Amino acid sequence: MEQHRVLIVDDDPVIRDILSSMVQSVSDFTTEVAVDGVEGLEKLEDGGFDIVFTDIKMPRMGGLEFIRALRNQHPEIPIVVISAYAYLETAVSAMREGAFDFITKPFKLHEIKFIIHRLQNELDILQKIGGKNGNRELVRSLHTEIYDKLKEISLMHTVFSELDEITDNRELFERCVSLAVKLLKVKEASFGILEQNSLNIIHAAGTTEKRVELKPKIVEMLKRDRKPLVMDVGQLNPVTLTPLVAQMLMLPLILKDEVFGVLTLGRKSDGYNFNDEEIELARTFSKKLSLKIENNALYDIFYNNLLNTLKSLVLTIEARDSYTKHHSERVTKISVEIAEMINCPSEEIDAIKFGGYLHDIGKIGVRDTVLLKPSRLTDEEFREIRMHPVIGDNIIKPLGSFPNERLIVRHHHERFDGTGYPDGLGGEDIPRVARILSIADTYDSMTTTRPYRKALSHETAIEEIRRCAGTQFDPSLVEAFLETRTGRGESSDEQ
Repeated sequence: MEQHRVLIVDDDPVIRDILSSMVQSVSDFTTEVAVDGVEGLEKLEDGGFDIVFTDIKMPRMGGLEFIRALRNQHPEIPIVVISAYAYLETAVSAMREGAFDFITKPFKLHEIKFIIHRLQNELDILQKIGGKNGNRELVRSLHTEIYDKLKEISLMHTVFSELDEITDNRELFERCVSLAVKLLKVKEASFGILEQNSLNIIHAAGTTEKRVELKPKIVEMLKRDRKPLVMDVGQLNPVTLTPLVAQMLMLPLILKDEVFGVLTLGRKSDGYNFNDEEIELARTFSKKLSLKIENNALYDIFYNNLLNTLKSLVLTIEARDSYTKHHSERVTKISVEIAEMINCPSEEIDAIKFGGYLHDIGKIGVRDTVLLKPSRLTDEEFREIRMHPVIGDNIIKPLGSFPNERLIVRHHHERFDGTGYPDGLGGEDIPRVARILSIADTYDSMTTTRPYRKALSHETAIEEIRRCAGTQFDPSLVEAFLETRTGRGESSDEQ
């Protein structure tokens, strides 16, 4: 297989760099960039590109004009539109012009991954059938009704897969609107929570976000029938309270057998009414959205109960040693500062927030006579202390749902030079979350009074951490730590 090439067309150099890095991080595609549609067409004259990402708002030649020209010259090249959330309607218009998909700023890595892998599969199929360049007759034949149907199925799979990836309901409430716009190709969409006869609009595209009063009859129909409510042209728009100029769908969202919210969709991009197939697709989407919201809520309850239980266990451990009280909280806070400084993805930060509290949970298996000993430990006692990462890992292993947290618990005493414990990992073989926590743990330990010594000053601790960069600690993470509030000595928390 020849390597695929991607052209990124955007007048913002930051966007070009970020998107280029993301594409390369999730695939083996090579990327080239153009500053606007004119330069984009010039680069496309030489051919060889498999995918084009393009912005909408650009100088000289805007995105829609560029898409039309590209469709005429290279109809076989899939186009992905780059859009700010405020311009979702324009992104939908671009899809009518022939765009394959669109992504909204700020980009999320898993969204780019979905699109790239989806396109890669289709490109690989085309290569097997007709070679990399294919022929126009083959491409045209693929743009038949069957191919369009396959594209719809592929889009549905992508949207539903993106929906499955969202574990935070706050993010889900926001992104469900853009996903509905993408799936149903509408210009207006909103998600709202139903509170008696009021609809509190949480997020919207193409319409306003506000609280609106619904007619009691509409609320009654949504709660009674629990199916899409079709509102025709001329009826009063329940969100804007103006006569509808295009058909609207109101889809009830059900949680624990109660209608708790409403997803509204309006102004189809093709100007027609919703057909039966589209209404059924919208209904399927709303059911999946409701189920995902409920599952996220149940997971949050489980997660919080488990977190509180494990935190209580950690507090029990720290209560044995008054010198280390709140140690886990402080280490977690410092670790999050470092993670945010280097722009760690949210899943790593979430793992640090949980794993930071748990990093010393294995000390419950260490005897008080060893844990609280004010004098130097014997070799046997030190071996017992060195077992606490393994004990901690064994405690949370049966839970099964916290792989990154386990990495923190097990590896926070590994050293960058490979001389740490329990597994003697070195360099980047040590999980990044553990390398981050190792710095925070050491800093807090040095600046806290312990049974065997008094607390060191911030300046002394920083000097020691600098000295150990490259041996005990990842030097790049040390530099990041020094840029944090704690690293600069600006933390107001009591040490």
